[in-house]
Amino acid sequence: MIEFLDLGIAGILAAALFFFLRHLVGQMRQDRMFMEDRLIGVVKDYNEAIKDMKEAMSELIIWLRARNGH
Repeated sequence: MIEFLDLGIAGILAAALFFFLRHLVGQMRQDRMFMEDRLIGVVKDYNEAIKDMKEAMSELIIWLRARNGH
């Protein structure tokens, strides 16, 4: 009888651990997806800023060359 009771308690604890870990993995997946979306946004903003900076640098080079007579 005691062995049966021990197996029941172990089964309940194993089931609780399974559902806890399942929930934890789901939460980790959501966190990872959120961070990936934020990182993609940062990379897009960075690339756009670099593009704008390259355009400004090109205009500045053209202006300097025209001013210096090249």
